[in-house]
Amino acid sequence: MGLIINFVLMAISLGGIVFILWRKIPLLVELSDPPVGGGEMITRKVKNIVSSQKIKSIATKNLDKTLSTARTLASKTEHQTGEWLNQLQKKSESRREEFSESYWDQLRKRGKKKNPPA
Repeated sequence: MGLIINFVLMAISLGGIVFILWRKIPLLVELSDPPVGGGEMITRKVKNIVSSQKIKSIATKNLDKTLSTARTLASKTEHQTGEWLNQLQKKSESRREEFSESYWDQLRKRGKKKNPPA
């Protein structure tokens, strides 16, 4: 039932989009006039700006700064992670030393203490 409702809503929506496009495309075609010679000059200017050495040097400097910042962040993160791993290893070793007896031995001792022989 839900699938049918979704399909009907999708069909109605697509129909509305087609109707709007059918009505508006002729008007948009009439309004659009091709640019007269201005487009070439703009594309030439954009190419000159992009190929400019000044912009390339600024972009290179910014890229170098960004990469060095990323390297230092990665180094600091790696160092901190290493410290955390060392702390966890020390913590697990201390826990192992505290609980040197096995689990079952501890349970047997508790059982003997709670149930004295009759």
